[in-house]
Amino acid sequence: MILTRTLIFVSVLTGLAVTATPLPAVAQDKPTCFVREGVEFHRQKNYGKAFECWDAHARRGNSAAQLNVARMYIHGEGLQPNNIDAYQWLTIADRSGRPEARAALDRIRKTLTPEQLEDARNRVQRFYTSGRR
Repeated sequence: MILTRTLIFVSVLTGLAVTATPLPAVAQDKPTCFVREGVEFHRQKNYGKAFECWDAHARRGNSAAQLNVARMYIHGEGLQPNNIDAYQWLTIADRSGRPEARAALDRIRKTLTPEQLEDARNRVQRFYTSGRR
């Protein structure tokens, strides 16, 4: 279930209600597994379950899961290789403090056209402004 909240302010000076911009939707779903379980799924080559697990945690800000999702896109493990999605998740992991994401990010950047790079950067921006779902 996704909830959207709107803030309403009442001005003390005028007594008028002012509606602010809606807050981003907040995902209420809980991950169905732990990040470590995703590691075990990946080790077993159950890439679908690993991705499902890591994607849920990545969207909630877990930098290890963000890096793992990016690696799955780079290597095409259980999904089509996609350097745009890889760049998106590497950027987010880098901003979350994962130093190992930086070198991979530099390598992936070189494979993208200017249009693809712009698309990836827009995806990163949407991640931070959309409530992560």
